[in-house]
Amino acid sequence: MNVIQRWAAALLLLAASCSVWSLPAEAATAPASTKVLEEVREIVRQYYVEPVSDQVLKASTPQDIVKQLDPYSAYMTKEEYEEFLKGIDMESVGIGVMIEEDEDGVHIMSVLDNGPAARAGLQPGDVIQAVDGQPITNETMEKVLSLIAGEEGTTVAVTVWRPSTEATVSVTIKREKIDWPNVEFKRLAGNIGYIQLYSFDETASGEIERAIRSLSGVKGWIFDLRNNPGGYVETAQQIAGFFPNVKQAFQLRDRSNHPEVYAAVKQPVQMTGPIRLLVNASSASASEMLAAAVKEQKAAVLYGQRTFGKGSMQEMFELSDGSMLKLTVAHFFSPKGTPIHQVGVKPDVPTVVGKEMYAAHRDLLIGQLKGYQSLGKLRNAPVDKTFVVRFSRPLANTAVSGVKLYQLGGQEVTVTAQIRRGTELLIKPAAKLAKGQSYVLVIPRVLKSKDGVAMKKGAYMEIQTASSTK
Repeated sequence: MNVIQRWAAALLLLAASCSVWSLPAEAATAPASTKVLEEVREIVRQYYVEPVSDQVLKASTPQDIVKQLDPYSAYMTKEEYEEFLKGIDMESVGIGVMIEEDEDGVHIMSVLDNGPAARAGLQPGDVIQAVDGQPITNETMEKVLSLIAGEEGTTVAVTVWRPSTEATVSVTIKREKIDWPNVEFKRLAGNIGYIQLYSFDETASGEIERAIRSLSGVKGWIFDLRNNPGGYVETAQQIAGFFPNVKQAFQLRDRSNHPEVYAAVKQPVQMTGPIRLLVNASSASASEMLAAAVKEQKAAVLYGQRTFGKGSMQEMFELSDGSMLKLTVAHFFSPKGTPIHQVGVKPDVPTVVGKEMYAAHRDLLIGQLKGYQSLGKLRNAPVDKTFVVRFSRPLANTAVSGVKLYQLGGQEVTVTAQIRRGTELLIKPAAKLAKGQSYVLVIPRVLKSKDGVAMKKGAYMEIQTASSTK
């Protein structure tokens, strides 16, 4: 996906369609510039999420009015809007990022794995400060999108502020054809289904349905919303319907502050079994809407970090001269009214950044091992280690099968198991393990002592490989 592909996702418009405001008859005879200014004033007066003072409405240009509103409202001239639409048509060309406005500037919310931006070193959480040397601190996201957009093979220079290191990073990136799937899925070790959703676009619910059907028979689910910047309201309602027992999707309040609860749209298939939902500080907008709904209705357990905190909805208003006003018209809450805007959604299980998948997968696997005994944790294990489990009684010298080694966040590792010296079970991976990774070794109740006594319990061990071979 390029930086401006799927414009509703890039803009994080939660409205399903653009609204066209009907102009009052008295505006038709006014000079064009005055007419547009009056249109903007009237739209803001009627539809902005909060009452606006006359002092704000007396500003002399649409831009000056919008600058005094929230960061997600914006005004585009006809020319800016046309440039923006040109960019939208270039669906397969870009640098591979999704961006979002915030009070600090324009944030990079998601970076395509191995895309041009990722290869250049840009990261989720970076704040764009300049494009081709042009400062964009006070520019709208639409303006930034138009600056980053371009033809395949051309380059763009991007300067970002990285809060995690308090450093300024400047890179030059070549625009490329981008293929960014919106939904990815796979079957993880231990027969756990994994689905990652990149944006709440119009195709998302159909793609998720196909993923669920393809992963039928799994014992649990991990649904990944990390770095997802949001999208359409209707899509959030549809996706909520894939979670069992989720009846309500969100609560919306416009300037009247009257709460209106919207229902989830039940889907023909649903995820069954335990569900873990992954979020982080770059999960925004519709992602937070879904996270709040499933958490509140106990349909999934949330892992990760507190989400971004964008709980506002925008609509698009076309003006008489072809310009466009994007205006925040409502705030959304959890179905029971828990605030999201500027607060975010707190996970049930906080994790270290980057360890959300490991923690969720680990808990799902351990949850399958009821009646198994923990053998503890082995840290800094060599990647070529043979694991030895010692028993107090001599074992029957029989073939050993069913021993499993699961990589957290990954697949099952092939192992061989054999008895040595009568009391030792040797477990050898078929290949070297990955450095700095986590695994769960599972020994089922298959062993017997020489005098015929069977194991009463299975056993498991948690393993962390060394991050360096030195």
